[in-house]
Amino acid sequence: MSVWALAADYAFPEQERYLMEPVAWARERANIELWSKQIEVIESVRDNPETAVHSCHNTGKSFNAAVTCCWWLDVHPPGTAFVVTTAPTGPQVKAILWREIGRIHKAAGLPGRTNLTEWYMAGELVAYGRKPSEHDPTGFQGIHAEFVLVVLDEACGIPKTLWDAASSLTSNDSSRTLAIGNPDDPHSEFEKVCRPDSGWEVIHIGWEHTPNATGEQVTPKAKKSLISEKWVKSRAKRWGKKSALYTSKVLGLFPTDSESGVVPWSWAVGCRYLQLPADGARIAGLDIGGGGDRTVLRERVGYRVGREKVWDDSDPMELCGKIALTLEDWGIERVVVDVIGIGWGVAGVLKEKSRKHNRTGDTVHGAEVVGFNASESPTRKNKKRFQNRRAELHWEVGRELSRLKAWDLEDVDDDVMAELTEAQYTIVDSHGKIRIEPKEQITQRLGQSPDRADALLMAFWEGDSVEVKMPASAKVLTTTGYEDKIHDIGWAGPTKPAVESDPEEEAARAAERKMMQSLIAGRPV
Repeated sequence: MSVWALAADYAFPEQERYLMEPVAWARERANIELWSKQIEVIESVRDNPETAVHSCHNTGKSFNAAVTCCWWLDVHPPGTAFVVTTAPTGPQVKAILWREIGRIHKAAGLPGRTNLTEWYMAGELVAYGRKPSEHDPTGFQGIHAEFVLVVLDEACGIPKTLWDAASSLTSNDSSRTLAIGNPDDPHSEFEKVCRPDSGWEVIHIGWEHTPNATGEQVTPKAKKSLISEKWVKSRAKRWGKKSALYTSKVLGLFPTDSESGVVPWSWAVGCRYLQLPADGARIAGLDIGGGGDRTVLRERVGYRVGREKVWDDSDPMELCGKIALTLEDWGIERVVVDVIGIGWGVAGVLKEKSRKHNRTGDTVHGAEVVGFNASESPTRKNKKRFQNRRAELHWEVGRELSRLKAWDLEDVDDDVMAELTEAQYTIVDSHGKIRIEPKEQITQRLGQSPDRADALLMAFWEGDSVEVKMPASAKVLTTTGYEDKIHDIGWAGPTKPAVESDPEEEAARAAERKMMQSLIAGRPV
């Protein structure tokens, strides 16, 4: 006797039909129209013990999983079925899958009651969402039912220990496992089960399979909610069609790490699910925009990435005021400032307005201001390892914290991840000295400067925790005394370039000189 024939023995006539026709259940019972790939997923769960779905962005993955959970419980008699769901983080369990389950439950008038993570029927628990500790997979034990469905949502971020624990719940012939998510990490357990020879039923959903690409007829609401051609084109321009992000989020395929990438994509994306505590010093990185680039402030609390603020202000003193007020509002204890270009002047103003540096004057914030000069030599311990301090920053912060899974990138969006993982490196001598490609090359590929990633990296810089060597002009900017120093380094007055000048570069320098002259004018913050 088949699994479904056995289940039908327990079912009412209508339930018996819906057991075999989940699409009819969705349409008639829940008033939900599924599109072709969603139909393929729910019918695979009906027919196969294990289903893995690697999908591009915004295809209704979690909604599809929620429909499957509701169908599963509604078509089996109470007491015979159970649903367990998990995701990489607790908020993902509550805010994504179970939010959808609750909506479907209410709209369809399904039996029992639900909350953020549980479903009860007749006072009995029949489903829950849980994120057990990676180090305590026993959180999945104790579930006993004839028909168990386990859903692994955002499956790339779920560690192998929890996959093994979840598999123990579906060891009988009548139970099912559904793993679904973006194919972000090429070294994950999810990637392994998505291989053709894994034994799982594998379903691929790329942009090219979706209704907005194929012309498949769906409701206007569904059409608006699914991945669009406009978004795909914008991501191709922003990330590049060969990038890891485009491969995962648009094509729905697992990317490969660049052999010369400073921060391998798989290392960085694995840091999105760590849930490190927000304990420790509140520090920020500040990348100062010049020549039309953005100014970015990025916070971290301990080793967890926090808030971000971006400015496009052209008035340098107004910008300094906004930064100072934000530092105070956020309670920043130390801010690491890019002091190349106009950053010298901004750092000087921020120092003058800091209670940490100016104990007698008019102050705005209490952060220690630490300068970071990317073109300087590396710190003493790394002089032979890196060509300059910029290479040291990218390697020691970006690469090493990602490799060690020592910083929490949960709140870092895809665009910043693209910037963070774009830089390439080369070995320049027989000692293995590392050189990072020029920022201009990264900007050319991305279509914009990687300012947001730079601010993030500087927030975690601890190479010189007390003071990075800064030009004297950055110490205090007032109306007198520093114009000669600015002139000496080429910020004011005519210059004679040694080589033929680049018009765009000259325009950027002119804009920076103008900003520096405004700073020297000493308008109050």
